Amino acid sequence: MDQSKSVLVSIKPYLQLIRLPNVFTAAADSLAGWLLVKGSLENSGRWLPLVLASMAIYAAGIALNDVFDYEIDLRERPKRPLPSGKVSRRFARYLGGGLLVLGPVLAGLSGAWISFLVAACLAGCVLAYDAGLKRTVLGPEAMGACRGLNLLLGMSQVDQLGGPSGWLVAGSLALFVVGVTWISRSETESGQIRGVVAGMTLQNLAFLGLLTAAFRATSFPDASSTQAVLPLEGLLVLLLVAWVVNLAGARALRNPVPGTLQRAVKTGVLSLVWLNVGVVAAVRGPFYALAVAVLWVPAFVLGRWVYST
Repeated sequence: MDQSKSVLVSIKPYLQLIRLPNVFTAAADSLAGWLLVKGSLENSGRWLPLVLASMAIYAAGIALNDVFDYEIDLRERPKRPLPSGKVSRRFARYLGGGLLVLGPVLAGLSGAWISFLVAACLAGCVLAYDAGLKRTVLGPEAMGACRGLNLLLGMSQVDQLGGPSGWLVAGSLALFVVGVTWISRSETESGQIRGVVAGMTLQNLAFLGLLTAAFRATSFPDASSTQAVLPLEGLLVLLLVAWVVNLAGARALRNPVPGTLQRAVKTGVLSLVWLNVGVVAAVRGPFYALAVAVLWVPAFVLGRWVYST
């Protein structure tokens, strides 16, 4: 038992380096995208590589983020794996670079060149964000674009990448992440509420977009002619997520200290799975939504042991 505990302690910094809980939220994006346009879990040789590509590119982006932020983290987050010396910068560079290349390769194994191209664009966007865009006014928007591309990766094997309804979901998810990113910019400070206000505003606009997409369920590719006029399951999930996210944001507004700000960010990140669940439930029904919801379990369980922000 002591040996097992020792192994867990030794690998924890590496899991923290890639924010392992969040990696599963990335998988939820591409899986949800696939289900929204295909409505089936058959032909796993096509959708599974897309899901794995999302996970690899996300993990790469997080690892490289800490590589580029090393000097800042020495001052502001000295306990993180790289500034604390628990993980070497050399290892983090090789891991991040390797995973960034692996992602598009995995997407290409799905059998569609367009999937490879979308994954390559996603990897490029991730690298641009890490390498400098995040420190500019375009930082949150670049992060949101990464998330939107991640969902589009799952839609990449149908005409027009899912069409207008698919773009609405991808754009709304991107907007939600822009909001989360604005909140995260203040997570190491106290008394700063402008980022929280801006972030919550964008998050709620994203909810409106996703609710609109839920009501347009029959406009998705291969939509069922028996689709309910009022997708109750999906709407209920989306409204519940909106309540939880706004509750966390309200707490951060009342008490804008690093603890509450980081919890608002963590709530937003883990809510991404449920946003996908809600839209899939509205378009494809609860069975396929459950396949996406399963990814929340490792994200939540690991999130109690490995930090997410």
